[in-house]
Amino acid sequence: MAPTLWLVRHAPTRDNVDGVIMGQRDPEAILDGLDIAAGLLADVAFELVVSSDSRRAASTARAIAPAAPLRLDERWRERSFGPWEGRTKAELLAAHPDALADVGPVRLDADIPGCESLPALLARVHGALADLGELRGPVLVVGHNGSLRAALALLGLAELTSVAATSVEHLHPIEADLARLRKTAR
Repeated sequence: MAPTLWLVRHAPTRDNVDGVIMGQRDPEAILDGLDIAAGLLADVAFELVVSSDSRRAASTARAIAPAAPLRLDERWRERSFGPWEGRTKAELLAAHPDALADVGPVRLDADIPGCESLPALLARVHGALADLGELRGPVLVVGHNGSLRAALALLGLAELTSVAATSVEHLHPIEADLARLRKTAR
């Protein structure tokens, strides 16, 4: 039996608030967000917590489950936005009008020069999910908007076309069943 997963997007950062594209840049989470994270999923005894190796994700993971073993995994990092990291979404929208969804996130299916491709993102997140299959769970995964949207599609919780243009809310736990990955990956 595959473990139950809890997927959580990291606590917000100042860049999130200011509309700056972070990608794999590494700003700290806002302290108010970490205070909120400390109250999430308090009744779940996690076998393992897996987090992106970014500071904002790792500090969120530690706040949610301070006593659980923590594994940092770079495959849960945000999508690389190359030369766009540190620039505003408004700048990206001006240069690539189809790159942003109406609700604000950079589309997963946007073809932006210098950015990590959707197939590369899906491959690394699939590998990260597959490595969790031997656990009994429950498992907490703390990641980013892009990596978690990819996971939702890979786990069959949403269609790729749907998550491509939506955002995963910060600190909003999503329960998932890892057994769905095996069906989806075939």
